[in-house]
Amino acid sequence: MAKALERDIERLITKAFGDLTNWARCSEGIGEIAMQPNKVHEQTIRDQFRMFLDKRKWNGVSVLREEGKSPRYDIVLKRDSVPVAMVEVKTPFTNHDGIRNKTREYSDKGKCQLGPLHKDLHSLRTALDCGTLVAYSLVTPIGCYPVDSDGEMVVLNPRSIIKNEKAIKVSYPIKWPTRPDYETSVKHGTPEVDRVMKDFASEHGLIVKHIKGWDRVALPSPRPDVYTFLDCALYRVQLD
Repeated sequence: MAKALERDIERLITKAFGDLTNWARCSEGIGEIAMQPNKVHEQTIRDQFRMFLDKRKWNGVSVLREEGKSPRYDIVLKRDSVPVAMVEVKTPFTNHDGIRNKTREYSDKGKCQLGPLHKDLHSLRTALDCGTLVAYSLVTPIGCYPVDSDGEMVVLNPRSIIKNEKAIKVSYPIKWPTRPDYETSVKHGTPEVDRVMKDFASEHGLIVKHIKGWDRVALPSPRPDVYTFLDCALYRVQLD
């Protein structure tokens, strides 16, 4: 019975992932958020994913948001009031330190503090230890950068990532412009997310399986001289 429920949940989760990417392709709102986030980028992705899960609910499964105190989960799936799945959502920006701000560890008064993606995996480990059947991590880096008439990225300062970002901010109304080397950077692109997921999972007795993505979604652009996008990946997290 439990295995059948796990398979059903995974079908539900992966279909909702497809719904999310289809929605993003047509969402003018998320394109505008990519340019000027106003602190609602992660909330928007989380709420949309929860809504798509809720639309596909079945067989007594209910979909809730932000349940719990410590940890507090982004999305909780319950059946007969019992948690059966947890989902954590992260939407980093692709600017000079956006991905690293979600993956790296911090030093605070001599103590190591885990980054947000680390904390998510720790929370999902706690949920699995408490009997939750399945756990997932949805990661959706969001990007925006200026383009020329040929659609190529405009780089105002090719010698410095940070100076280029500052120059783009002045010349274009982009809050967090994508770094020019995002596509090829190991530390600041999607490979860094994959690395952190794998390495941290191993340290904490978890297995992380990349089940969907990376899918690049071109968002409706709020202006003809900018390009906005969403990179989407879905991971299943389970005990080793």
